[in-house]
Amino acid sequence: MKKIVIGILTLFVGTCLWADSLKIAISAGYKKPMLEVIKAYETTHPKVDAMYGNMAQIFAHAKQEEVALVIGDKKFLEAQKEVIFRSYQDIGLGRAVIIYAKGLHVDNALDIDKDSIQKMAIPEPKKAIYGDAAMEFLNNTKLYDKVKEKLIVVATVPQVATYVIAHEVDMGILNLTAALDAGDKIGGFVEIPFHLYTKIEITVGSLDACSKDKTCEDFLAFLSAPKAKEIFTKYGL
Repeated sequence: MKKIVIGILTLFVGTCLWADSLKIAISAGYKKPMLEVIKAYETTHPKVDAMYGNMAQIFAHAKQEEVALVIGDKKFLEAQKEVIFRSYQDIGLGRAVIIYAKGLHVDNALDIDKDSIQKMAIPEPKKAIYGDAAMEFLNNTKLYDKVKEKLIVVATVPQVATYVIAHEVDMGILNLTAALDAGDKIGGFVEIPFHLYTKIEITVGSLDACSKDKTCEDFLAFLSAPKAKEIFTKYGL
């Protein structure tokens, strides 16, 4: 398998200092919907500072800062040993898809071993849940050995989309949220059947800092409010 390590840490969002705002860390694959949710929240509430990255980056940062909430795959949150979560609040189910570049067309997820497919990007399996789902899909369908020389491993879900949009690769495996966000910049996408990878539950985990912050309680309540649910639904959650 070819491996390219791309990027060290994704950017911080907002201009406020971490010390004065509610601090949350979010899986990069859910950046776009969370940006909308945060924007909606901030119309009537204090500002939120958010950091986006793969889960390994997020946990490393959460150990050093007073992060109150982490949003990502529940399996990753429960399995890690870096920080202790006090509670979880589910947001929705993640759905793995294969996106393809403009000029291509794919009808079935099992068609990725075609000779016309030269390169395919996936997120780093040990750091991003959709990289994990990609490997489960490839192994469960016995396709891994057929496509392993075509695989390019990148750090985060957004980077998979960037590679496909730029025609650096023909296909990529990521989440439905990112595929919908890409819109007409890609040729399209096909969903990977649920039974071919472990269920992905997107959740928000609360850390100690949340219990000390009234704003954190308000933000958690907002994540269950109709406006936030409307945004999550729009992005395939």
